[in-house]
Amino acid sequence: MKMAIVTGATRGLGEAIASGLVEKGVGLINISRRDNENLKAMATDAGVTYSFHPCDLTSATDTEQVFREVGASVFSSGADTIYVIQNAGLVTPINPSGQVDAGSLEASVHVNLLAPMIVLNEMISASEGKSGQMLIVNVSSGAGSRPVYGWSTYCSTKAGLNMLTETVSLELSTSGRDHKVISFSPGVMDTDMQGEIRSSSQEAFVEVEKFKRYKEEGTLRSAKTVADALVNLITETEVESGNLYHINDLV
Repeated sequence: MKMAIVTGATRGLGEAIASGLVEKGVGLINISRRDNENLKAMATDAGVTYSFHPCDLTSATDTEQVFREVGASVFSSGADTIYVIQNAGLVTPINPSGQVDAGSLEASVHVNLLAPMIVLNEMISASEGKSGQMLIVNVSSGAGSRPVYGWSTYCSTKAGLNMLTETVSLELSTSGRDHKVISFSPGVMDTDMQGEIRSSSQEAFVEVEKFKRYKEEGTLRSAKTVADALVNLITETEVESGNLYHINDLV
């Protein structure tokens, strides 16, 4: 039996990844602010398990509690393969340093970096002495590898997420654990996040016109295209732990 835990599966890439895994016969645990009736129906039709656990990833306490419960449950379920897809993310705040709202900055750091750290900690702890191999996917961004004006928070948290992947991979391999962790850079997609980016002012985000052209020229990939590439990568190939996989290399 295979199980997947997906954060941010309410819409966009997270929903597309969750759908792709369900279509592969993988049971789904949806961890989001709100449930997704479409995913629930898909799971029923596919004959796989589905559960929803509401979680506020801006809260360290909530994140820890939910994943402590989910980790204990999934490693007692008899699953031989467990996918953990850390998809939830915030691109805001979009402003140059000196003009960033502290509350928005805190929320972004929590969702993009602190929550994934807590999730990794809880899931690895839950796996102690249990059977089942775990593959953790941290959804990153090209912004984690280059500076972007107005995205100091987003770039920094995604760069931190990439280093988290490498460090935890090192720890797992050094301790002889079979679990793997990778990063995945999905590129630019036609999602609500892109809409947020395009709504930025030129003063806040100097590359805004380039992102508007992506939409106008139809160069944005669909969330399904990106999700299918990731699902095929993790279910059909042997990934190398610690690697950052780029969508451009997969499609």
